[in-house]
Amino acid sequence: MRKRLLLLCAGTFFLAGQIRAQWVVTDPGNLAQSIINMSDNIVHTSSTATSTAQNFAETVKIYQQYKKYYDGAPV
Repeated sequence: MRKRLLLLCAGTFFLAGQIRAQWVVTDPGNLAQSIINMSDNIVHTSSTATSTAQNFAETVKIYQQYKKYYDGAPV
């Protein structure tokens, strides 16, 4: 039984054909474009964060004004 299994494996190995490795393909144009897109996304995200921080500061200012008014403090 073991001999048959060994012969079967050997036959499969020899009849499998030629094996060829594949080369890794890199696309420098795609790499450059992805870097440009990433930098554009970073700029957009930072401008959105700055805008959000400014809006929040304005909201805090308005909240403090209304709090003063409703607490009865002199304006």
